[in-house]
Amino acid sequence: MHQRTTVLALALLFVTIVLTDRSHASLINVGNGLIYDDVSSVTWMSDGLTFTNDIAGTTANPTGNPYTGPLLGTVVTPSLGPAHTIAADDLSFQTSLGRWVGSWWAATAWADGFTSQHGSQTLSDWRLPTGTESASLIAQLGPGNTGATGPFTWVPPFFWTSDLTSETNANVARPLFGTVDNFSLMNGSVPRYSNVWVVASGNVAPVPLPAAVWLFGSGVATLVGIARKRTRDRRLQ
Repeated sequence: MHQRTTVLALALLFVTIVLTDRSHASLINVGNGLIYDDVSSVTWMSDGLTFTNDIAGTTANPTGNPYTGPLLGTVVTPSLGPAHTIAADDLSFQTSLGRWVGSWWAATAWADGFTSQHGSQTLSDWRLPTGTESASLIAQLGPGNTGATGPFTWVPPFFWTSDLTSETNANVARPLFGTVDNFSLMNGSVPRYSNVWVVASGNVAPVPLPAAVWLFGSGVATLVGIARKRTRDRRLQ
C-alpha cells in the first residue's frame, strides 16, 4: 500500500511539473527552424529572411530587378477587391536593405505556394499571419526587438499581415515600433512593399519535453525500483 501511494504521489508531481512548464511557455523553439507560439497557437518560421532567400534563388538576378521568377502570372483573389495578377513590379530588390520585399499580393501568393523542409518533415500549409497573431508576437518579443532576437533567427522590422481592411488597404505588423498599422496597398503608381513572414496554424511539430522532466522521470524510475526492492526484501525476511 505504501509503495502504491508513493508511486501515485510521484506521478502527480510529474504531471504538475509538465503542466507548470507548459503554462509558462509562450514562444517555444520546437527545432528545425520552427517556433511555436502557444498564445496564438501558430507556428512561425524562425528565419524571417526565408522569403527573400527563396525569391533570390528563383529569379535570374538574385540581387537586382526585375523579378523573373515563378510567381509571375499567379492570380491572387483577395477577400475584398478584384483579382490581381502578379507582375514583375510586385517584387522589388531593395539595395538599401539588401533583400527582396513584396507587395501584399506577392506576399499572399508566395505564402500560399511555399513548401519548406524541416528535418524529415515537409510543410506546405503556410500563410500570412493575421494582425492579431502578429500583435501577440510583438507583445511577447517587446517593441523594437528585431533581427536576431528571442528564439528567432531573424525578426523582420515590418511585415505584411493577411488582414485586408478595404479594397485598398491592409495591416502591416511593425515590430520595430511595436505596432500593427494600416497602410494602402499602393504607393503612388507602384505597389507598396514590405517584408514577408509566414505562419502555419497550430503546432506543426511535437514539443520536446524539457530536460528537467527527463531527469525527473529517471529519478522516478530509480525510486520505484528501490521501493520494489524493499518490498521484496521484507517478504524474504
